[in-house]
Amino acid sequence: MNGLTMIEPQWLWLLAAVPVFLLLRWWEGSRRKKAMAKFSDVALFKLLNPTLQVIGRHGFLRLLFLVAAVTLLILSLARPGGNPIFVEQELTQKGVDIMLLVDLSSSMKATDLTPNRMQATKQALKQFINQMTTDRIGLVVFAGSVSMQSPLTQDYRTAKMMIDIINTDFLPVDGTAIGDVIQYGLDKIGEANRENAVIILLTDGENTKGQPPLDAVKKATEDGTRIYTIGIGTKEGAKIPDGEDEHGNPRFKTYMGEPVVTKLDDQLLEKIAKETRGKYFAVETNQALTNAYGEINRLTKTEHTEKKKKAVYQEYYVYPALLALLLLLLEMFLAKRAAWLFRRKKAGEHGPA
Repeated sequence: MNGLTMIEPQWLWLLAAVPVFLLLRWWEGSRRKKAMAKFSDVALFKLLNPTLQVIGRHGFLRLLFLVAAVTLLILSLARPGGNPIFVEQELTQKGVDIMLLVDLSSSMKATDLTPNRMQATKQALKQFINQMTTDRIGLVVFAGSVSMQSPLTQDYRTAKMMIDIINTDFLPVDGTAIGDVIQYGLDKIGEANRENAVIILLTDGENTKGQPPLDAVKKATEDGTRIYTIGIGTKEGAKIPDGEDEHGNPRFKTYMGEPVVTKLDDQLLEKIAKETRGKYFAVETNQALTNAYGEINRLTKTEHTEKKKKAVYQEYYVYPALLALLLLLLEMFLAKRAAWLFRRKKAGEHGPA
């Protein structure tokens, strides 16, 4: 037996119950002795109480066998085994790695979608995640800066919680750093997984900060990572809400006294999608946004074969299990023998003189 390991060591915590059991047995024996001392004729008490008779003659061995059997059964549950041998297996998987890049710039407050672009995006993202079963999902948010919200994971509940907390005030720098967020998303996917990964970029503006987007797109093309782009907002553009005035009327962001109108650079988004073998979706309504994510979900369904190493153990749990069974049989034999000896003694004491 070269080395020994417990494959499921969490069961070993049950061993803590063994000394508790012994303590309870000691307390029970002590209580019985005190009760016996109250009888004037100890011999008569023993005669009337076969349990004490058994404890007196065979109790120690029975208790020893029982404790040892329970201990061995716990060890068997922990699945003792030899050192693992790693066997390479080919597994066919249907999931892909999907990195969501979501624009949080102030223009996402625009109300051309209901109730605004940001809330419509969050609702559509959660519906998109609800359709997943085997994909891994990650979330990166951006404005003038970039931040990781959730690494690639199959914990869809946590991913949706991360979506719930994002908003247009989440990042310290406003703007739209499309090139930076694409490069950041590629870095977080990792080189080994990029060929089996897709990026979904959602934005409502043109690139205003950071590296040129097409530089990052070139890297994605070389790595085989598809980028699906979603341009959110109407062609006419929309004013950017900026709170309310003293009378409760909506106020809009201005520049040199004129309202700022956010406009989409759909030509850039189309080029990004085309260069990476993805697809561009122009979204002007809530339903169009939901439909875009639904179509992306269908387009990204794929099968791929992955080689993984599986640990195979030579298991020894059967040996402590068999020994525990033997000890339990011995304990039962001692109990039967003790009862038989008691009946024989009782018959001898009450037989004819």
